[in-house]
Amino acid sequence: MVGFDFLSPLIELLAAVLGFIYVYLIATNRSSGWIFGIASASFYAVFFYRVHTWGLFSQQITYIILGFYGLFNWSKSDELPIRTLGKSIWLWILGSLMLGLMFFIVQWFTKDDVHGHFSFTSLPNWRSFLDAQFFVFSLTATWLTTRKILENWHIWIVVNVVGTIWFAYEHWWSSSVLYLAYLFLAINGLKKWKKQLSV
Repeated sequence: MVGFDFLSPLIELLAAVLGFIYVYLIATNRSSGWIFGIASASFYAVFFYRVHTWGLFSQQITYIILGFYGLFNWSKSDELPIRTLGKSIWLWILGSLMLGLMFFIVQWFTKDDVHGHFSFTSLPNWRSFLDAQFFVFSLTATWLTTRKILENWHIWIVVNVVGTIWFAYEHWWSSSVLYLAYLFLAINGLKKWKKQLSV
């Protein structure tokens, strides 16, 4: 963790404001939201780089790539319909959980002091496990959002609850407040998309 500086909180605040606009526009089914999402992820990438949080940094780079894909996909002349996966969403959730667990295990085995010998004291701390799961589930939800799959909101609701608590614990206040706002936007987005799906 680097020492406190005045620039990082400003970058975080700008990223948070852009992120709020992004989720609001996506929840109201507007493709212009992806532009704000790309901008938000860019500023968050700088922020997480400055605080040396590499999982969240990598996540933002992937968000930028998915943002361009989402913008392209949502901007096609034929409007992309909202769809549902139904019970098969559990396959996505299980796959995401396993992928996050795999990242966690790879991180443990690549630690210099472990050398493949199991020890509870040598396991990466809870932040490493949370970072891996947060990374994978956020990307899964973003991918589902780019395809306008209704269940993306279910995953986002869980991610936003975790993010609100985690970022408050880390004293990243702008991000914590943002994820709390994301939670309400995700609930609203779920209602709006359900309504559009049933029309």
